[in-house]
Amino acid sequence: MLSKSLFDGKKLYGNMGDYPFTAESLFRIGLALCTYLVIKGEEKPTLGINVLNFATMSLAVGFMAGGGDVVVGEGSVSVIHREEENALIFEGLEEIDLKKIESILFSRYHIPRKRGKEVGRLWIQENKL
Repeated sequence: MLSKSLFDGKKLYGNMGDYPFTAESLFRIGLALCTYLVIKGEEKPTLGINVLNFATMSLAVGFMAGGGDVVVGEGSVSVIHREEENALIFEGLEEIDLKKIESILFSRYHIPRKRGKEVGRLWIQENKL
């Protein structure tokens, strides 16, 4: 039996607070996204988000735990939250990249996290938080 993919093309759909839009799930997706970008060869990945809200910040915290920086605006990968669609749209990635991220998420191995000063930072209007 084939299981349904987490991503629908380059989009992730859900209602706030329900799977996959829970804080825990979005954290793990952000962590897997950052891990994938590091494996792919980016030394310090950057995630761009269009708005600060529950969904994007939960994803961003996971991304920072993987060692990537988050900016409000453009990044090497961008995530756009479309509230009217209840969707997160991943830009700068191909559908195959999202399948690889999904395989990292559901593998039986733990996803490595950074510690101390290796943890990523959040940048808002060029100010580091």
